[in-house]
Amino acid sequence: MADHTQKPSAAIFDVYLRLRPSFAPNAERFLDVESSQNDEPTHITIKPPANDHRKRAIEKFGFTRVFQEDAAQLDLFRETGLPEMIEGVIGKERGPGRDGLLATLGVTGSGKSHTILGSKSQRGLTQMSLDVLFQSLGSQIADTSEHDEVLQSICISDVSEAQLMLASTFLELTYGDGLASTRASRAMSRGATPMMVGAFPISTTTSNARNTQTRKDAAMEAKWREHTKAGNGLYPSLYHDLNHASQQSEEPGSPAKSPYFPFSLFTRTITKTLRKDASFISIPGASSRRHLPRVSALPQYPNVEDVQVDYDSSSQYAIVISMYEVYNDRIFDLLTGSVSGKAAIQKRRGLLFKSTEHSPDRKVVAGLRKVICSSLEEALLVLETGLTERRVAGTGSNAASSRSHGFFCVEVKKRPERSSSSWKSNTLTIVDLAGSERARTAKTTGSTLAEAGKINESLMYLGQCMQLQSDNSDLSKPLSIVPFRQCKLTELLFSNSFPTNTSRTIHRAPQKSIMVVTADPHGDFNATSQILRYSALAREVTVPRIPSVTSVITAPSGSWKPSGRSSPSQIQEDLDAAMAEITRLRTELEISQVHAEEESSRRREAERNWALADERCGAIEAEVREEMWGEFEEKLSEEMSRWRAAREEDEARGQEVQDRKMEILQRGLEVQVFEDEDDRVAELEEENDRLRARLEGMEREKGLRTPSRKVRVLKQRKWEGSGVGFEGSP
Repeated sequence: MADHTQKPSAAIFDVYLRLRPSFAPNAERFLDVESSQNDEPTHITIKPPANDHRKRAIEKFGFTRVFQEDAAQLDLFRETGLPEMIEGVIGKERGPGRDGLLATLGVTGSGKSHTILGSKSQRGLTQMSLDVLFQSLGSQIADTSEHDEVLQSICISDVSEAQLMLASTFLELTYGDGLASTRASRAMSRGATPMMVGAFPISTTTSNARNTQTRKDAAMEAKWREHTKAGNGLYPSLYHDLNHASQQSEEPGSPAKSPYFPFSLFTRTITKTLRKDASFISIPGASSRRHLPRVSALPQYPNVEDVQVDYDSSSQYAIVISMYEVYNDRIFDLLTGSVSGKAAIQKRRGLLFKSTEHSPDRKVVAGLRKVICSSLEEALLVLETGLTERRVAGTGSNAASSRSHGFFCVEVKKRPERSSSSWKSNTLTIVDLAGSERARTAKTTGSTLAEAGKINESLMYLGQCMQLQSDNSDLSKPLSIVPFRQCKLTELLFSNSFPTNTSRTIHRAPQKSIMVVTADPHGDFNATSQILRYSALAREVTVPRIPSVTSVITAPSGSWKPSGRSSPSQIQEDLDAAMAEITRLRTELEISQVHAEEESSRRREAERNWALADERCGAIEAEVREEMWGEFEEKLSEEMSRWRAAREEDEARGQEVQDRKMEILQRGLEVQVFEDEDDRVAELEEENDRLRARLEGMEREKGLRTPSRKVRVLKQRKWEGSGVGFEGSP
């Protein structure tokens, strides 16, 4: 590892300034870099433009180091101390590690995303950091895909209530199902700041390294081609793409591939995934889904093969990646993704930054989805997947302007090798801050203007915290408390920057923080100067003024001295602070006006909806009343008909009873009336004569019987006589 020494700093951040090449080199330059004896400039001077009529002062700012326009990505990676930060995250042999934080700050369009994420031809600090991390650890990384107990132990040791999964599982869930339509509908956030051809040149060390790696590449490619010939019958389209990429690399003038050859390892990773469960590649008709980004299409330079960091050879490591963004002062997971086509309507669930049961001394983002990566290719694919979920929008200043602050976290877990003890972890957090912008320049309106207001507000709080940490580095001034809890951004950046020594945990070192400030020397003077005031470690103000002839004559030599707090420098500082406050208030006023207009529109819409609802309620009430009246009439008519039928039935039954009673009465009172009484008398006399004759005959018959027969006859006659008497009764 290169010998890189830095002077100790009491500041929370080591602040570096990177100057961006401008599209308009003929434009007036307001920023000049002061020369230094060791070719590492640390101070710049900004002068107001010639057309500025406010007579502002010339200001001088100090940084840890200033990288000029010709600085390459690899130069920035080496000289900012990123290898040392990665080494601290990994941890020394049998020693604790230290968290690391890398952030970029600047005006929109000043090159922040290019510095962190790179472009289509060059890698950014994020990709180079991942490359150094994986190639340094190498075989020390635990194989979580083959050993379930390792995965279980990692899940148990997590303190952030996260959802952990393997990279193969995550990529299968992301690219192997129907989420293509939802992800494809989102704007890609990889659109970095447009750059000129040759804007950020490749380092000379990189060009020299190309010659030393040619022989290694030839051997690597020979092995790789043998591997592709053996397996090209399974996935011909995949190997065709890789062969095509290798042929392009052999063309004259094409850059050589890195010795840390990713293609064969990526092929083995895909093949391993296919052995365990069916991948999207083996599914027919997968072309309609969102395609997995090809690692061969990603930039491979600058090359960081010669950058090595120390690690603990007696320990095994696991690398866990998570991504989230701070959008409108809320935290959202970038690896969860949209779950339905109505994602634009549904609100995403915000996450909490809090202390958990297993992490009482340090706050963590709870509920994230974390992905366990075992290779550089998996980490790059996870990074590309998360970037597609980040909020971006086109503005007048940038075609792909980030509307949120992006956080990329690489958690390095460590435990003794061949041990079942718990994992200890340190985190490297890489932050791509959204750029500050002016509404008039960016031409933002509506929700985009509200987003810009939140971004500017969070950056203003960040600037206040950085100014206080700059003041705290001055031993002549009393220490001030950094108010980092004013917004989510500053809380995430500063909360773990202080040492902890509670009764429940052991002492833990504060995180190492690096801030890269990007600026365009030919850009917006007002916005750039404001960012420089916030971020600079030191600041001096001088007011150039041509003295009058009288003052020159009358003033004694050497008698002029600064007037302390009443000097023009202090007045200029107060004026700048007042202007910053005016700018903030103006931005808040514009946002309030937009909100007021939106609220008025919502109120008018609500009133219209209320009137329509009231009218509809009246119509429904009338319909219900009419329907109830009809039902009531129908029921009443039915009841009346039933009552009439019952009454008629009762009347009929009563009449029938009366008729029967009358019939019985008539029968009892009926008297037969004959027209001739003599005929009736004659009839009765004839009947009496017949009865007398019959009686006489029976008496004669009785007298002629014997006594024994008489007895029998009497018994028989007794019944016959009674029967005769019954029949003969009138």
